[in-house]
Amino acid sequence: MHAIVTDSTWSLPPALAEELGIAVVPLHVASADAEFLDTPVAERPEGRLTTSQPSHGELRAVLERAIDGGTEGVLCLHLSSALSGTYAAMEVVASELTEERGVPVEVMDSRTAGAGLGFAALVAARSLEMGHSPRRALSRARECASRARVLLTVDDPRHLQRGGRFASSQLAVGAALGIRPVLQVSQGSIVLRESVRGAARARTQLVKGALDGVLPGSVSIAVHHVADEETAQEIAESLREAAEAAGNTVEQVLVTPLSLVLAAHTGPGSFGAVVAPTFGLAARS
Repeated sequence: MHAIVTDSTWSLPPALAEELGIAVVPLHVASADAEFLDTPVAERPEGRLTTSQPSHGELRAVLERAIDGGTEGVLCLHLSSALSGTYAAMEVVASELTEERGVPVEVMDSRTAGAGLGFAALVAARSLEMGHSPRRALSRARECASRARVLLTVDDPRHLQRGGRFASSQLAVGAALGIRPVLQVSQGSIVLRESVRGAARARTQLVKGALDGVLPGSVSIAVHHVADEETAQEIAESLREAAEAAGNTVEQVLVTPLSLVLAAHTGPGSFGAVVAPTFGLAARS
């Protein structure tokens, strides 16, 4: 059996990782006076935050634990390489350990984030669980990630600008006038989908955009939030209803806090909506 490794930006409940034996390596977050390991959090710390990828030693340790546990190989799925150096760093470690230990380690650039990455990891894990080959499991995960719709709305885009994840001075001006950007992850990067007036309108467009281009089929839904679970639950219910009305079978709906690393770049008042094809593999019957 192969092991699955992902990183903390997958933004899914820790219980899912434990249930499926997925190893989650945390990224790092720092404020002016403290440093944190990235975990799903309900409340983003105040002040300006910076983020960084796991160290070489941390990545090596998670792979060595899997290899020492007797795994036949490791599949690693990570946050888009356009948003983090985690994928590139893991490729280096994977090459080292494949040569040293003779255990194959494959690393996938998901080119997505949040539950777009998370659902891909779930698909890979459950595909292996069903007896599919590692190649098949990784292929399914790659398809899930590439077809996932990942959208965000933020109250203050200056958080994204400061982190270098998005650049548009016009958005910062618009925020002061009540204009809210609706962003999406496209080709691994964060791009502007549209700008609308007011938070309620932004949330409506978040739901609409998350389903745009989704082919009817079996899908999983996630809504991420930063310390506003009540509103996130409302968004999730709207998204479920819209997905089913469009002819989709909804396998599961998850409402989760955005990982601290992602929340550091999106800021308070942010929401994310993810719709991904999971091929009947996301939830156990």
